[in-house]
Amino acid sequence: MTIRDVALRAGVSIAAVSRALNQSGYVSNEIKQRVHEAVRELHYRPHDSARGLKLQRTNTIGLVIADITNPFYAELAAGVLSSAKKWGYYVILAAMDEDPAQEAEYLNVLMEKRVDGILAVATGQNAHLWREAIDLGIKVVLVDRKIASLPDADVVLLDNVKGGYDATAYLTALGHRRIGIMSGPLSTTTGQGRLQGYYKALEDASLPIDPELVQMVSFKRKSGIQAVDHLLALRKPPTAIFATNNLIGETAMFALRARGVSVPGTISLIMFDDVPWASLTMPSLTVIAQPISLLGNHAVEQLVQRLQHPDLPISEGRTIMLEPELIVRESCAPPLPLPITEIERQAGPYPSS
Repeated sequence: MTIRDVALRAGVSIAAVSRALNQSGYVSNEIKQRVHEAVRELHYRPHDSARGLKLQRTNTIGLVIADITNPFYAELAAGVLSSAKKWGYYVILAAMDEDPAQEAEYLNVLMEKRVDGILAVATGQNAHLWREAIDLGIKVVLVDRKIASLPDADVVLLDNVKGGYDATAYLTALGHRRIGIMSGPLSTTTGQGRLQGYYKALEDASLPIDPELVQMVSFKRKSGIQAVDHLLALRKPPTAIFATNNLIGETAMFALRARGVSVPGTISLIMFDDVPWASLTMPSLTVIAQPISLLGNHAVEQLVQRLQHPDLPISEGRTIMLEPELIVRESCAPPLPLPITEIERQAGPYPSS
């Protein structure tokens, strides 16, 4: 029998159960009653878990990431594992596939396992649950994405605005005036920042923002292909495309090739993330690179500092922002003097998955 079972029976979070049992923090009388009823029904002994949540060290940390199949997160996880080992910590890895429900479940599991702290690439849709964890005394460091409503949480991330700006500015410097962007969801600060950088670079180049060139896509291939199809079908199609992460970039390259569009002959392509395949494809992709291993190292070090010095003031979290790097390869060139031909724009069919 675990604290999680009590939380499920009472219909509340693990943090609420712990507060009710430890009489720490605010808990409504209704929730207290539900928790104690669940404890009685389940014959739960609270000292086995809930009271140890803040007092015992387990030398384990949790790592919540979005998608282990994404090369970015795989490399981030490898960096965290390596760095944590040097500090004497084991890592419990949870991949929630950008699903807020899974994120909430994994957070509860990690708290039940009494991890000493958590590194999290959060969806941004469970801020209240992360708030509860922090209030309970769990040390949390947000990685790659921040949550505006958690100003006291430490954050280690990339300067995504600069990355989006540098990618777009490189294309404008080559002479491109119609630049499409395939942007990931704006529910994360990562997506918001990269799109903001795109807008700023267009503004600095005195170029108008055309909503038709701004395509919001999920990380599923079908969504990305539909975005490419839309961009190529425009009366004035773009001469360049900025893909805001490696999954979107892979889909863009796939769709352009399937339609017979030459890169960079007809359309230039620049991508966020320097994953291994980016330098191996033909043409090799110009990218905005992130120092992924450094991101993981800094996150672990910041968490360890909080664990070793629990009395450090946390009224305002510390933000560590790393710089992106433009790596120029073969996928970008000055635009052609003529627009894409009608024949090329209407060529097909091409695979949809």
